[in-house]
Amino acid sequence: MTRVLVPLLLAVLGVGCAESDEGPSAVTPADSSSADTQVDTSVDATSDVVADAACTLTKPYSSKDAICNACAQSKCCAEVNGCLGDPRCDDDYVNCILACALTAPTDGGDAGAEKAACLADCASKYPVGKAAYDAAIGCVESKCNDVCK
Repeated sequence: MTRVLVPLLLAVLGVGCAESDEGPSAVTPADSSSADTQVDTSVDATSDVVADAACTLTKPYSSKDAICNACAQSKCCAEVNGCLGDPRCDDDYVNCILACALTAPTDGGDAGAEKAACLADCASKYPVGKAAYDAAIGCVESKCNDVCK
């Protein structure tokens, strides 16, 4: 295994054998600054690809917007799955806030104030679900705002 790793490491670092007056065994290092940059870039890119490939949304973030859904998966997969996979978020908190949104104002009162009170009640009943929801929505809003409108 060492025989495979050493040539691979030398190739990645840009160090190779070159013919010179001293013979074919002389080693000439490449410019160290560009070698460091190449190594760092390829390692980071590989890590991002592996991380992105490893996470798939358990349910679509957006059932009507494929571009937004793709962004949420690539940039906020862990956060979105954190809410979708937790019944305290996906069932309890989300259903509670949906009920707030669908509830008509009572007695001709201020719909905005009633909904705000309802949302505050959901937050106090389901604090763990709200935290997971806020993490998911916050991530998508900050990283996918340009495609999720």
